[in-house]
Amino acid sequence: MVKVACFGHAKTRASMEYFRPYQAAVMSYSLVVAVAAGAALSLIWRQYIPAVALFAGCLIGLASLFHIAGSFDRLMKAGKGYVPFLSIEGALRVLLAGAAPFVIVGHGPWLGYFTYLAGFVAPLAVAILVYRQQVVYGRDDAAT
Repeated sequence: MVKVACFGHAKTRASMEYFRPYQAAVMSYSLVVAVAAGAALSLIWRQYIPAVALFAGCLIGLASLFHIAGSFDRLMKAGKGYVPFLSIEGALRVLLAGAAPFVIVGHGPWLGYFTYLAGFVAPLAVAILVYRQQVVYGRDDAAT
């Protein structure tokens, strides 16, 4: 158990449990936006590869975002001994996120690469908005 001070009041919870409401809010909002934009791309403009690239970028962006949070949690627990593994994890994360658009899009339309980037960055923007909502409005529930 870890004692966590969150906006003025302390909570005793298992490590990273305080992060679950934010995780759920960021994931649900990001996926809703990605599915809606991907559906519009595929149904209205018949751009199937960019739609898949957008959704894949969103999934990889979410995985990267949550992996960074988990890595930070492991670093706080393990201390200096975890730093070499953190470097390896970071390099693998960059390789995955950088190679994925070329595998997904390949020789397809240029729009696919840009929709992948938009999908990859969208979870970060959603996380910023959810965090801002928590800080500015002082809400304990991140999902509202």
